[in-house]
This record gives sequence, C-alpha cells and structure tokens, in this order.
Amino acid sequence: MRFTTLRYIGTLMFFIANMLLHHPTIAQTRISSPYSRFGVGELLFNQNFRNLGMGGIGIGYRSNNSVNSVNPASYSAVDSTSFVFEATGFSHFYHAQTATQSQLGNYTSLSTLSLSFPVTRWLAIGAGVKPFSAMGYKVNNQIFDATFGQINFTYEGSGGINQLFFGTSVVPLQGLSLGVNASYLFGDLSRSASVSSDSTGFFLTNQIKGHRVRGWHLGFGAQYEFVFSENRYITLGVIYGMETSVGSERTETIRRRLPGVTVFDTTLHILADAGSMILPMYFGAGITGRINEHWMAGFDFQTQNWANFSINNQNENLNNTFQYAFGVRYRPSPRTFGGFFTRLEYKAGLRFAQNYLNINNQPQNEFGISFGVYMPIRRTNNGINLGFEFGQRGSTENNLIKENLFRINLGVNIYERWFIRTRFF
Repeated sequence: MRFTTLRYIGTLMFFIANMLLHHPTIAQTRISSPYSRFGVGELLFNQNFRNLGMGGIGIGYRSNNSVNSVNPASYSAVDSTSFVFEATGFSHFYHAQTATQSQLGNYTSLSTLSLSFPVTRWLAIGAGVKPFSAMGYKVNNQIFDATFGQINFTYEGSGGINQLFFGTSVVPLQGLSLGVNASYLFGDLSRSASVSSDSTGFFLTNQIKGHRVRGWHLGFGAQYEFVFSENRYITLGVIYGMETSVGSERTETIRRRLPGVTVFDTTLHILADAGSMILPMYFGAGITGRINEHWMAGFDFQTQNWANFSINNQNENLNNTFQYAFGVRYRPSPRTFGGFFTRLEYKAGLRFAQNYLNINNQPQNEFGISFGVYMPIRRTNNGINLGFEFGQRGSTENNLIKENLFRINLGVNIYERWFIRTRFF
C-alpha cells in the first residue's frame, strides 16, 4: 500500500474541506454573469468536469482511473488494487452583449477535488468537494423621471453553494452497479439592489438580501454493463435525486440616506430568519459504448423540476430544465509505448440545454461545442486532462442579454496501485 501517497492526499482533502466549511468566503466563486442572478446562480453540481471535452457526459460513463461523481454507481469501476485521486480547476470567460452594449468577464476556480478506492471486490468508496452553483453579477440601469431627473438602479450579487460528497457503490450482481452520494451543501448567496438620484429630495435606498445554505442532499445511481469482449462493451446508466428541503437562513437589510449625508438610516433589519430551500427532483439516463480499443462514445439526457424550487417560501418562477449531451473519444494507441501524439486521448462533444431562466415568460436555451485531450505521463499510470468548450445562451431579442462562453478545464489524475509488494532480485 502506498501509505505516503494516501496520507498526503487525505491530509490535503481534509485541509481544503476544513477551509471551505469554516471560511465560506473562500468557497465562493467570483463569476461574472448577469444570468446568475436567478435561482441559486449558475448550476454546476451535476457536471462531469473531467469529461468537459466530451460534452460533459457521465451518467453511463465508467472508468477505472477516474472519479465520476455524476453517477455514484461508477465508483465500483475502480480496480480492486487501485486508488484514484483527481483535482480539476477551470477558467470561464464570458462575453455578454445586448443590442447596443457588451461586456467581458472571467473567473478561475477549483472545480473538483475527489478520490475513489475499493473496499472489497463488490464495494467501493468515492468522496470529494465540488461546486453546486455560483453567483456573480452587476447590472446597472437608468430611467428619467420628471420630478427627480435621472434615477440609477444597481443590482449586484455574489456567493455560491458548494458540496462535500461521500458516496459508495456496490455490485450485487455481475454487470450491475448501484450507488448513492450523500452531499453536504454549504454556502452563502447575497443579492443587493440600490436606487439613487442626484436630486436633493431623493433618498438613496439600498436593500441587501442574503441566504446561508446548510444541509444534506441524496443522489442515487445505477449502471449495467454489457461486456462483449475485452474492448467492446455498452454501459447503461440512470441517476435520480429526490426533492429535498435544505436549511436556509435569511438575512435582509434596507437602508436609506439623503444626498450629502454619510449616515444611513436603517428601516428594516432581519437576522438569521430560519427557513428552508426546496431543491427539486432530478432524473437522468445515459449510454456509453466502446466499439474497439480506439473508439468510445456516449449520450446523456438530464431533466430537473426547477419550477418547484423555492427558498424561504418564495417561489422564483423558474423553468424546468433539460439537457442533451453527446461525446466521443479516440485513442490512437492504447499502449504506453509509442510516440507522444499517438498516446494521447482525443475528445469531442456537444450539448444542448434549456436552463431554468424564465425571463419575460421566455425559456432560455444554451448550447456548447467542446473538445479535449488526455495526456498520460510516461512510466506512470497518471495523466493530465485538458478540456475546452465554446457555448452560447440567451439572445439579444426583446432587450435580453446574449452570452458567449469559453470554458477551460485543467485537471491532474493520480492512479496508484495498492497491496502490491515491490520485489528486488
């Protein structure tokens, strides 16, 4: 057993999880997207970051050298003498535009830190930390009033929700795997709205609303693998998460002051109003197939009932979501020897989705085209994963905002062998 590697990775996981739990500001991702104003922000929780280059597929995906938390049934794919550790970071770039204006934004953050290992031949464990959602925006608007002149409105938001997950996968029958993830959600969402004017009789008014989220959420998965030969198989997968109530504490403050006055007059202050956030049910199905030692492809479908979402008894009039994703992988030479470019894994994918935004009773669609490469490190079982995606959501029609997205994922994969004694002759 590689105790040194295990001890180092375990310490690193504990240290990062402790920072996130006790310092929630560290866990907040600083994004820049006006569409993150709605709901819980930009959703990230059910994405396979390693497979960004394959459209993000993960429901029917199994691999002995990666941690696929999208479907916890996949943990059992890890070899009986192996330990897998993954860390992935990402940078997202946004170009938001209206019919007359445009704006650039970007952010970089840790996306996943995860590990998986077998306990027995029929039981495996997975654990890690990854984002659930991210919020970050600043929107300005002006109108002219005959009495007060120009009135300025500013809307800002920040924060995010993260999840610390622990999962297990069992193999009750040959080919069948069942799994469950228990995720602890934690984070803070903050929204503020300000209105001001240069008029001497106009109060500058500022409203700040916050929600602190803490609670558990369960997700289930199943996979069945049809093996035809060593290099030919088909895997069917499903995932399900029931509607869940998660604790949410609400804070709200309303302040106002006259121009030229430095002291705010607080008109309302609510602190730690206990409530709940209702996370809706989700369901997904996927299929992944390997044709030979060179080609693999997969398809995923996911849907979630965000129309049932509410936070502290307030329904935000969101749409139900759905997403289709397709990905393909090509490996020129599956052997460890050979030229550098023949040892790489090349990936491509695409996805189409309806997100939960409901603006002026108009559903907002998005799509993405992706590609990536996995680079194995010579003389080891480790590798580096690089993925890219170009996407687009919204439109400039009816005074709305269109966003062009460019995402980059960079991850490291560590695959260690356990219980193998090194012999010297």
